[in-house]
Amino acid sequence: MTTENTTHALASSAKDPLSISLSSPSSVTNTTASRSRSTQHEILAKTRSTGILFKPPKTHDMVRSLFDPTIKKSFLELCITLFIISNFFICHKILNYFDLNFTKRFYLLQYLFWRLSYNLGIGIILHYQSNYESLTNFVTKNNVFTTNNSLWARFLRFELHSILSKQQNKKEKHTASEYPNELKVWLIFRQFVDLILMQDFITYIIFVYLSLPTNLDISIWNWKIILGTLLIVFNIWAKIDAHRVIKDFAWYWGDFFFLQINSTLIFDVCFNISPHPMYSIGYLGYYGLSLICNDYKVLLVSIWGHFLQFLFLKYVESPHIERTYGTEDGQEKEQISIDDLILKENYDYSKPLIFNGLMIKNFNKLRIYDYFTVGSVISIITWAILTNPNDLLLLTLTFTFKLSSWLIISIILYNQSNSKWFTKLFLKNGFSQIHSYQQWQFIYNFMIVTSYVLLIIQTISKIISNNHTLQSNENFYNKLIFGLLLCSLQIWSNSEINLAISDFGWFYGDFFLTNYIPTKNARKLTSQGIYRYLNNPETIFGIIGIWSTVLMTNFAWENIILSLLWTITNFIMIKFIEKPHIMKIYGSNQSKRISGVGKSLLTLKPLRRISEIVDNVEHIIMRSLLNNNANQTNCQLQQPTREIKPEILKIRENVMVHAINNVTSRLSPNCEFDIQLQQINLHDEEVSALPATNSSYLPNPISIKWKLPIELYDETDWIGLYNVLDTRADREITRTSSFGHKSFTTGAKNKHVLSLRKSEEFVKGEICLIQHYYICEPGIYEFRYHSKNSHKVLLISTPFQVLFPKLNFNDDIDTLRNDLFQFLNNCNVIANGKFFNQMGNKYFTMKSLQKLIKASIGIELSTDFINNVNGDIDIISKRIWEIKKILDELV
Repeated sequence: MTTENTTHALASSAKDPLSISLSSPSSVTNTTASRSRSTQHEILAKTRSTGILFKPPKTHDMVRSLFDPTIKKSFLELCITLFIISNFFICHKILNYFDLNFTKRFYLLQYLFWRLSYNLGIGIILHYQSNYESLTNFVTKNNVFTTNNSLWARFLRFELHSILSKQQNKKEKHTASEYPNELKVWLIFRQFVDLILMQDFITYIIFVYLSLPTNLDISIWNWKIILGTLLIVFNIWAKIDAHRVIKDFAWYWGDFFFLQINSTLIFDVCFNISPHPMYSIGYLGYYGLSLICNDYKVLLVSIWGHFLQFLFLKYVESPHIERTYGTEDGQEKEQISIDDLILKENYDYSKPLIFNGLMIKNFNKLRIYDYFTVGSVISIITWAILTNPNDLLLLTLTFTFKLSSWLIISIILYNQSNSKWFTKLFLKNGFSQIHSYQQWQFIYNFMIVTSYVLLIIQTISKIISNNHTLQSNENFYNKLIFGLLLCSLQIWSNSEINLAISDFGWFYGDFFLTNYIPTKNARKLTSQGIYRYLNNPETIFGIIGIWSTVLMTNFAWENIILSLLWTITNFIMIKFIEKPHIMKIYGSNQSKRISGVGKSLLTLKPLRRISEIVDNVEHIIMRSLLNNNANQTNCQLQQPTREIKPEILKIRENVMVHAINNVTSRLSPNCEFDIQLQQINLHDEEVSALPATNSSYLPNPISIKWKLPIELYDETDWIGLYNVLDTRADREITRTSSFGHKSFTTGAKNKHVLSLRKSEEFVKGEICLIQHYYICEPGIYEFRYHSKNSHKVLLISTPFQVLFPKLNFNDDIDTLRNDLFQFLNNCNVIANGKFFNQMGNKYFTMKSLQKLIKASIGIELSTDFINNVNGDIDIISKRIWEIKKILDELV
C-alpha cells in the first residue's frame, strides 16, 4: 500500500520534517526541476507571532561552515573547529599517560554528556521556544541586539555581525538591524548546535575507535565487517540525501523561530524509505560500527544514544510539527472509521483482545474468551517452568501448533473469501454476522498468541542450554542484544500496522464484513503510516523477529526450522490468500500501487532499467500465451461444429428419448406404462431445464396408468418409486429398496388406486401417488412395475425430474412466509404454524426443509436452529430474509 502524496512542502524538523502542504502533481515526476525552482526564486520568511516578512541570508551546512577553508569563519566557528580538532590531540595524550580503558571511559563519559546536551539540553530549549518563543522574548525584553551593553550582549552582537558579513556578497550590505530578532536568535543558536552535535559525533567515533579489537579481521570473508560497512555507507547516504531535501533551515530547527513561506521541496528517496529517516535509518551507522567492533558494550551505548534520539523526536519535534503544520493523516481522522461504525451499529460488540508481542490490550473482564486466552498463556508458561521440557519436545510442539494454526487460519480465510463459508456457518445456526466475526477474532488471536508464546519458550530454553558454553564469549551477548533489537523492530512494526489499518484490518475484517466497507468505487487501501513506505510490511517485518531467534540461539538448527516454517507460511498466506482477496475487494489498480521504497529504488537508473526489461519480457510472454490459448480454443470449438450439424444433434436427442420411452416394450410386449405429471409451481412457473412432460414440482401428485396382458397380471403386483442413480443398469430385477415409496395395483390393499379394469386379454389400472408416499427430495426418478410381490421388473417408466418450487424472495418477507407456509402445508407438515412432521408426511423431514431453502434461495439453516425455534415458520422466514440480505451485501 503506497503513499499517494510524496510531494510535500518544506517543514521544520531538523532531522526529519513533515509536510506543510501539497505541491503540484507535476513536481512528483521532476525532482530536479522542483529543486531548481526553489533556488532560483528568492526565499521569503515570516516571524511566527508578529508575521513580519523578511529575506533570510544564505547559510551553509554544518560541515562546510566549520571545515571548508573557502568559507569565511565567524569567531565562534573558529573556536568550535579548534575545539573539535583538539579531541584527537587530547586522546593521543591521554593514551600516552594513561591506559586504554581509562581513555575509553573518559570519552564514553564525554559522549554521554554531549548526547544529553543534545537531546535534553537542546530539547528543553526548543520545547520552550516552540511553545512560548522563550529565546526570542528574552532577547527582545533585554534588548540584547540593540542597547544592552553587557559583555555577553556585546559579544553576541559581534558574533552576529561576523556571521552576517560572511554570508553577504559585495553588492549586498545588510546590517543586523534590518532583520527581526527571530532570525538573529536562530543564527546564534546554530553555533551552539554545531558545537554540541559535532562533539556528540566526534566523542562517539573516538570511543568506537578505542573499542576496536586489536586483532580485527578485515578480510572480505568477515561478514560483520561487510554488513557493518554497508550500514555505515547507507547511513552516510541517508544523511546527505535528507540534507539535500530539507536544507539548513530545517536541519537547524529553523521553524521553531520563523517560517519560510515560498520554498517548496520534494520529499523523495530517503523520505519514501522510512518514517523520520534522520532518526531511524539515519542511525544505522551506530549498529554498523557496533558490528565491526564486535563489542556488546559499544552496542549498548549505541542503543542508549538512539533511544534518547527517539525520545527527542517524540517529546520535542513531533509535538511542534503537529502544532505548526497539523498531522499527516488529519483528513482520515475526520472520517468515521469502520471500527467506530461497527461499534455504533452493534451495541453488543466490543473491541477484540490484541497481543502485539509486548503487551495485551482491550482485555474485557466480562468476556470469557479473554480469560481463556490469557489462562492458556499462563498455563503454558507454568508447564514449561515446572516440567523443564527438552529441546526436541519444544520443537515438536511449537512446529506442530504453528503448522496446525496456520492451516486452520488459511482454510477459514480462503473459504471465507470464496464462499463466505465461515459467516454462513454461523448465520445458518441462528447467530449474527458480527458474532461470527467475533468468533474469528478469538480463533485468530488465540492461534497467534499461543504460537508466539511457544516460540518464546523454545527460544529461551535454547538460549539457557547454550549459555553454559557461550556466557564467557562476548559474541553471545552481541547476538543476544542484536536479536532483541530485531524483536523490538517486529513489535514496532506490528504496532504501526495496527495503528494504520486499525482492528478491522488487523483481523482481516474485509474478509468478513465487506458490507461495512464503502461502495466498491470508493474503496481504497490505506496509504498512511507504515504503508506509505511498504505495501506489505508484514512480509519482512512480520518475520524479522522470528529470524532473530536464530541469531540469539547461535544459529540453532531447531530455530532455523521454525523460522523457515514461519517464513513459508507467511509467504503463502500473503501471496495466495491476501493478495487475491485484495484484488477482488479493492480492484487490481489498488494492489499494483508502488510503495515509497519502490519509488525510491526506481529512481536508480540500473534498477529502473532492469524493472523495464522484466516488465517487457512479462508482457511478451503473456501475449504469446494468450494468443496460443486463443488459437487452440478456437480450433477445439470450431471442429465439432463443422462435423456435427444442429439437425444431427436434434436427431440424436430424439433417438435417445425414443429409446428410453420404448425400453419397457423390450421387457414386456403389448404393455403400457405412462405417468402424468402436474407442472404447477407455487407461482405457476414452467420448468426450463426439461420438457414439461418430464418434470414435476413437489408436492404435486403423480398419476400412473398401466396396462398388462392378462396372463402376466397378479393381484400382488406393485409399483415402486426409485432414483435412477440407485437402480443403475439393473433392468430385469430391482436390487434396491423402495423405502416405502410404493403402491399395490389393487384397491384391496391400497386406497390410492383410482381404477382397475380387466378384459379377456388385458388388465388396465391407474393409481395416484400423493405426498404421503413421495420421495421429498429433488432428483431424477422412475417408476417400476414389479410382478407377484417380488422385485422382478415388468415395466419401467420414462425417467422424470422432481423439483423444489421457487419461493418468492423478491417482494417482501410476508410473501416469503406465505410461500413457505403454503408449500409446507401442501406437504402436510404444518401444525399450529410450525413445522411438524411426526404425524403428517413422514418422508418430508427437517433435512428436506433445509434442502428446500437452500435449493430455492441459496440459504442454509442448521437443524439446531430449526429445533431451537421449534420450527416456527414466522421465525424461520424472518431468519431467511435476514441472512439473504446480509449475504447479498457481502462481495
